[in-house]
Amino acid sequence: MKNDEIKQANRKALPKFLLFAVVCTIVGGVVGYYSGHSAAKGGIDKLVGIINETGAFFGIYLAPWLMLALAVIVPVVCIPIYRSAKKLVAAWDGEDEDISDTVDRKLSAVIWITSVALIVSYFLIAASYSGGFATFDSKNSTIIFFIGVVAFFGIMAEATIIQQKCVDTAKQTNPEKKASVYDMRFQKKWIDDCDEAEKIMIGKCAFKAYSATNVVCTVLAIVLAVCAFVFDIGFLPSLMVCLVWIVNLSVYCKEAMRYSKAGNKIS
Repeated sequence: MKNDEIKQANRKALPKFLLFAVVCTIVGGVVGYYSGHSAAKGGIDKLVGIINETGAFFGIYLAPWLMLALAVIVPVVCIPIYRSAKKLVAAWDGEDEDISDTVDRKLSAVIWITSVALIVSYFLIAASYSGGFATFDSKNSTIIFFIGVVAFFGIMAEATIIQQKCVDTAKQTNPEKKASVYDMRFQKKWIDDCDEAEKIMIGKCAFKAYSATNVVCTVLAIVLAVCAFVFDIGFLPSLMVCLVWIVNLSVYCKEAMRYSKAGNKIS
């Protein structure tokens, strides 16, 4: 790309960037002003108290039951989809790509659902722990807490077993795949067994995930910075988001430089 083309591209993109920056500044200023105005009236302290009470109630009385519900819902939703894929594989002649693609989509959906359920369960178990030792002050809340813990481990077991079944089924339509889901280097070995088309698809999906993570981390960093000022939540939430953001960015840049260096050697 020539210098004139670079300058022209920058001039074309600059107005939109400046407009976005101005809008963000205005929104931030308005939020900060009204937040400070509300704080002066003492409304923020009352709101923080309500949020804390709601969070404590959710963690002690709702989160464990939600985990139990999740432990029931995951197999109810996933097993029929998995069995449907299994039936297609049993009837597959080894050549019909439409059936193979359908199987892959069904198995991917199951893995997606179980992965999301597992992540949600981590949030819910953290919410259950947020009550601290006060959770054990009453017999009722103690029983509910341990119900949640049992449900959490149930979800972990369900997700692991269901995903293992999906991977084993995927191997039947992709015999070149050899890695076991219980192998500590499963992801690396699975990618090594992929052909070029699959690796390109994985690369595109990874870039989409990288871009989405950057956007989400940006939004969360801004929101948490405002919340630290308004609700006095401290800097730890922002630190956690920024750590994820740094890891995401650093891994991407490191791998980009590594592959760029390898490409230069090849050429």
